[in-house]
Amino acid sequence: MEQLHRPNPPQTRQLSYFRSVATANFTLTNTHIMKTLQRLMVVLLIVSATNLRAQIQATLDDESIEVAPKDTTRKKSLHLPPLPTIPKKVLSYEDSIAQINHHASRYVFAPSAYPINKGSFYYQNYDILLNDVQFGITDQLGMGIGYAFPLFMYLTPKYSMPLKKNHTVAVGDIAGFSVFTGSDNMKWLNTIYGMYTIGSPQNNVSVGLGMLQSSESDGNLAVTNLSGSYSITPNFYFVGEAWFNNRTRNFVSTYENWKYDDVKMTYLPEYLPVDAMLKRSTLFTSLQFRIIGHKQRTTAWSFGVSSYWERGDQFEYTAVMPGFDNTTGQMVYASQEFIIGPKNIFLFIPSFTYVKKIGNMNDVGR
Repeated sequence: MEQLHRPNPPQTRQLSYFRSVATANFTLTNTHIMKTLQRLMVVLLIVSATNLRAQIQATLDDESIEVAPKDTTRKKSLHLPPLPTIPKKVLSYEDSIAQINHHASRYVFAPSAYPINKGSFYYQNYDILLNDVQFGITDQLGMGIGYAFPLFMYLTPKYSMPLKKNHTVAVGDIAGFSVFTGSDNMKWLNTIYGMYTIGSPQNNVSVGLGMLQSSESDGNLAVTNLSGSYSITPNFYFVGEAWFNNRTRNFVSTYENWKYDDVKMTYLPEYLPVDAMLKRSTLFTSLQFRIIGHKQRTTAWSFGVSSYWERGDQFEYTAVMPGFDNTTGQMVYASQEFIIGPKNIFLFIPSFTYVKKIGNMNDVGR
């Protein structure tokens, strides 16, 4: 009996104690892990629910944008560039400000059929000696006045009639007269003309026909004009013109002839009158390179050359004239051929033109 109920030795009691403690710790550890896992699961569920809610809200926002295009919230976030200001008068490409030719009403001196609009005022200087002013009375009627130093003035009215796009006709007059010469020596001329211009204000050709009367001619004389303008760029042009006149000129003069006197002793001079009709032709040409200012397109400078040709009949005659014979040492008389009358002329000079426009700046795009 004592053997059966004897107490455990100390080692055995310690081992049992450690086993019970380990079992209790293991149980506590399992319980802690389970609680921790439960907390993680709750956190994951909350995060998942939050993400799902955000996705649903984004989808709803996208759908609302598609359904409602007038979303003021999204419009406020857009930064669009400012819209350009629409001008009151919308011009086509050819008639836009970059293409405007303020100097279409005139070439070098010759007019085109394009009008000088009401409110427009031009000043032109040609080779320093000629000063010219042009202004618009109405949108179709213009007037010009000029002074050619030192002794000549002129008036140039013109009435323009646009037919259709790129086709314009005009009628006008060039009336000139000398000044500071007195009534006895006064010279005058008058040319009534018609002009037809085809093309745009930038690139065009003009053909004119006029009737000339002057103090130096008899009756009416036909004058023709051919002019043109070609735009290299909106600021650089070639302009040219040509005036042609074919006329019959009355030539009055006298010439000297020597003949024997009545007794056949010596030679005496006589002066014979000349009254002849001579055919003459005149051609005036001018070609210039025009430069228009970039900022002030109303100012133009032109440089080029001008020429004046006059050719035609001259009066031919035969007369007896005295001459010294070196062999005999005596004066001898013999028939000789002579030519008198208007001379054939060719002049070739550099030309320069300055033009300034003041006033209405919307007189283009016809």
